[in-house]
Amino acid sequence: MDVARRLALGRLVSLSGGSAAYIALVAAIYGETGSALWVSAAIFSSVVASVASAPGAGWVGDRFDRRGVLIGSDVAAAVVSLAMAATAKHAAALVVLLGVSSIAQSPFEPASAAALPTVVPKRDVARANALIAATSSAGYLLGPLLGGAVLAVGASPATLFAVDAGTFVCSAVVVILIGRPFGRGGTEQHPGALAGLRLIARERGLRLPVLAGIVSLVGIGIADVASYPLSLNLGGGTAGYGAMTALLGGGGLLGAALAGRVVQSGPARVLAAACAASAAGLALAGAAPILVIGLAGMALAGAGRGLGDVASVTLIQARAPDEVRSRVFAAQDGAAHAAFSVSAFTGGLLVQLAGPHGAFATAAAFALGAAVLAGRTPR
Repeated sequence: MDVARRLALGRLVSLSGGSAAYIALVAAIYGETGSALWVSAAIFSSVVASVASAPGAGWVGDRFDRRGVLIGSDVAAAVVSLAMAATAKHAAALVVLLGVSSIAQSPFEPASAAALPTVVPKRDVARANALIAATSSAGYLLGPLLGGAVLAVGASPATLFAVDAGTFVCSAVVVILIGRPFGRGGTEQHPGALAGLRLIARERGLRLPVLAGIVSLVGIGIADVASYPLSLNLGGGTAGYGAMTALLGGGGLLGAALAGRVVQSGPARVLAAACAASAAGLALAGAAPILVIGLAGMALAGAGRGLGDVASVTLIQARAPDEVRSRVFAAQDGAAHAAFSVSAFTGGLLVQLAGPHGAFATAAAFALGAAVLAGRTPR
């Protein structure tokens, strides 16, 4: 577990820095242009780059030593962050560089998830996944808070971009200090950048959990868009929206922590239960007559999401052969980015057509559908 603890520490540092830098990015772009369309353009750039680079990112993780891939990805991302610090007053440059940063970071997650079963004893894989997921959730929680606080005291966005570069370097140093090989896949038996996608399509034991994760993420994306208008309807205002978002993330942290104790009992069964819990939470939030019940629903939905993420990763690690595992995770990541972007657009339409309560009911239906898919996964 020592390797997992070090990897978790590196992810906590780099994701905190990256989340803080995202706040700085939005502030810099909006401050220069005064237009939310430019912010949307930056998000679109990041999503398109992530989806487009996923096949290549997975191929790199299966073709080369995965430890070197992690280090190279962190170093490349640090260089891009420094470039963003140098161009912090140019919105167009930031939009382009955010896409480049997404490409630089894209090999890290698939290679890291693929390597974990080779550096951690089999009995500890689920607990290692839970630890990394929990610290990642903590990074996503801490980063925006730190970013907003630093900007509030007068620091410039360029400063946060430079700090972000430093956090990537710290992550690379953590991997270097581990000092042991992370293994490598192979391209002979499963050639081509799309081998992971083909394997998912062919193997039911991979296809169903991946589909369940994507369908569940669509529900979370719809709820993410509908949370602010729901808070307004419940009298929570901006503070209520912030609390909803924080509890969704905090619930994810709790779910990831719980996963370390229960996932080993049967990841497919746990994934189905986690999706069902997420569905129940979203339904509770959508039907809430008062804000406190809506907050409880968001916490439950977040816990289900965090638990399900760990169960899904553990399932894929067990069922995808090592020589193609990075490409399987990359295919899953690319599909997840595409699904989340579609759900964000769909969520806006649902709020317009059915109101926030109806949008949350739809989100709960997607999560329930994910539970059904997960429940059909072979044990």
